[in-house]
Amino acid sequence: GPGQVEVDGEVITARRGVVIATGSQPAVPPVSNIRRVPYWTNRQAISAKEPPASLFVLGGGAVGVELAQAFARFGTKVTLIEAQDRLLPLDEPESGEVVAEALKADGVEVLVGTKAVDVDYDESEGFTLAVEGRGGDLTAERLLVATGRRVDLAALGVDAVGLDASAKSLDTDGQQQAAPGLWAVGDVTGKGAFTHVSMYQAEIAARAILGDPGPDADYRAVPRVTFTDPEVGAVGMTESAAREAGINVRTGTAQVPSSARGWIHKAGNEGFIKLVVDADRGVLVGATSAGPAGGEVLYGLAVAVQAEVPVERLRHMIYAYPTFHRGVEDALTDLG
Repeated sequence: GPGQVEVDGEVITARRGVVIATGSQPAVPPVSNIRRVPYWTNRQAISAKEPPASLFVLGGGAVGVELAQAFARFGTKVTLIEAQDRLLPLDEPESGEVVAEALKADGVEVLVGTKAVDVDYDESEGFTLAVEGRGGDLTAERLLVATGRRVDLAALGVDAVGLDASAKSLDTDGQQQAAPGLWAVGDVTGKGAFTHVSMYQAEIAARAILGDPGPDADYRAVPRVTFTDPEVGAVGMTESAAREAGINVRTGTAQVPSSARGWIHKAGNEGFIKLVVDADRGVLVGATSAGPAGGEVLYGLAVAVQAEVPVERLRHMIYAYPTFHRGVEDALTDLG
């Protein structure tokens, strides 16, 4: 009931409140027989003592592409399979293209618009995978499932305090409160399965529980970084998301190899900076920085989105030469 948690038959009563911060679990795709085979999740993959000779990766999101590249560079023959028509489907299409080319250069076989339909496992022969539209089965020593995460609210018993146990996430107010005496942070809130989001929410919840005043959570500028080589950093809305929201969108793009720092960097300089602007308000609502330091370049763009810095003010800043972030100036010029 309210203010109580049951653990292994013992009921613990909280004086101030209860915080749900239980994270999420891997989402298993609807592939025949998959629950009968010893597939890896990201946890088993990063615990491996030796790289397998060959590896299937199901899922072309951030975790899938990061681990596909890592194992490929350890010498594993990797086949990456993504059901949607491009990698990193939640990011800009250009991001998926950059990462796909980088993976192919590392020897990864990239299959997009491809669905796995059946899997089998034999201790001596490994995994056999059947995919739609491809003649013959594929084989690999290991199978990594990286098709997203899900929250199991029913297992947490949230219905005991009147919450919907069938929901995909817990709705909270701006102070992370989900119900009287109950707060939630992290993956269970559905605001992004990122460590930095959990830490941000935890500070808000702790402050609220202690009765200290503070601003509500603000998710306009949630940053995210895919740690491939090149890195892909993004913040706020993509171009398509902004258009779907009815925003009058303008975009500007700059290519990292065309910048002075990109030219100096030479090999491995693939990447771009893309700005998504609300033309009516004259502010950034989203941005992507892909490149050798994509995650670091992102910081300034995140500040611009969060603080709604006018584009005209950004145009008249001084950008250090020769840096990767100077590409922001080129992207602003491309806005016209």
